[in-house]
Order: sequence, then structure tokens, then C-alpha cells
Amino acid sequence: MTLLLDIINGLNKFLGFLDISPKYSNRAYTLLSILPTIYILRIVYGLWVNQNYLQLVIYSLVFIGLVYFIILNFFYYFLDKNLKGDITQFFVKYLPDDAFNIQNEHPKKEKKVFKQAKEIPVEFTEDYQLKLVENIQALIDGKELNIRDLTKEEGFLLDENTLYPYYYVKQLTPETYQLQIGRNYRELETIGTIHQNEPLKPIGLFIVGGDFVKDGVRYHEPYRLKFLAKTEETATRTRRGKK
Repeated sequence: MTLLLDIINGLNKFLGFLDISPKYSNRAYTLLSILPTIYILRIVYGLWVNQNYLQLVIYSLVFIGLVYFIILNFFYYFLDKNLKGDITQFFVKYLPDDAFNIQNEHPKKEKKVFKQAKEIPVEFTEDYQLKLVENIQALIDGKELNIRDLTKEEGFLLDENTLYPYYYVKQLTPETYQLQIGRNYRELETIGTIHQNEPLKPIGLFIVGGDFVKDGVRYHEPYRLKFLAKTEETATRTRRGKK
């Protein structure tokens, strides 16, 4: 088992040295994860033969979990599809942003604009994350988004609170808005709907997540978007200042 872990760790570091597209590196990680899964299956078989049922249950659960995530990653990275049974979307949706954000390990002064903002809920379309990752990769390739060299420093590929450059909020009714994104302003696609009783005062659309490196290991967190708008308190202060 130790030899297998050493081999996987060596391959993982080798892939980290290669400055290849996150899409293909994550495909490689998905295939690489098959090795420990097969080894766990071998352990499960041995426990079954020896009638060690307690450990058999434990290792079987580990095996099922590994197979589950391999299937999720295969559909996401090879077929560009999100499965409805993807539990990672639950964690991304309900956990706070910095639960995964290793860039915040050292305290930073929060920008004043974010203290005066609130995140607005967006009803995203089912496949919006696939469109988002394609757009982000195109913007990175076109050098419209600054990225970190993960072979030289740790952190997220994209800096925290990176502004998505091409988006538009279209008002449909006094209380309903459409959120659109694209690779430029000529090719915008609707990715979600916003319901807001008060007038919407956008601050920006920010990118959260993506590939990151911690302790020399590269991980992947799905990209998502965070839409911020001025709070009612901020809007009131602004109006008073104009009087």
C-alpha cells in the first residue's frame, strides 16, 4: 500500500510540474484515481475470503465512495456533464466561500466595497457551470484573466474575488432580472434569474473556486459565480450624500 501511495504521489507531482490545461490535468487525475480504487477492491476481496466482516464493511464503503467520485469526475471532465446525484454541488452551495478558499489563511483587509455589499441569490440554469468553465478557460487562453503559476506558488489559479469581465443584468419585470455571461459582450448567454423586490444595484459578478494547490498537491473545486449588489443601507447613505 505504501508503494502504491508513493507511485501516485510521484505521478501527482509530475503532473503538477507540467503546465497543462486544468481540463486535461483533471482528466489525468481521474484516471489516476482508478489505481487506489482497484487496490481497495483487492482488499475487500481478501476480507471477504477471510470472513473479516467488520473491516469488509468499512473498506466496501470506501470503495463505493471512490467509485462514486470517479464516475462524477468522468462525466464532468470527459463528457462535460453534471450528474443530478452530485453531492459536491450541495457543499458548494451551502458552505461559506472560504470553507474551501485556502487563499484566506493569512488575514487580509477586506475591501470597503465588499463590506457594503450583499450576495444576491441567483436561480442558475442546470448546466451553467459547464458554460462557466468553458468561458473561463477561453478567457484564460486569451489572457483576459490573470492566473497564478501553480507550479511555483500555492493558492487558487484565479485570485480571490476575480471579476467576471463580460456579464449583463437584463431587467424583465420590476422584480425579475436575467443574468447573462459570455466570452465577450456580443455573445451573451442567460445562465440564471434573479428575483428582487427592491431596485437592483449591481456591484459585480465574481468568480469563486477553481483549481488550487495546497501542500504541493493540486486540487479542484468547481467554479461558481457570486453576484454582489449594494445593500439598502449603502444605497441610503449614497442618496443622503447627494443631498
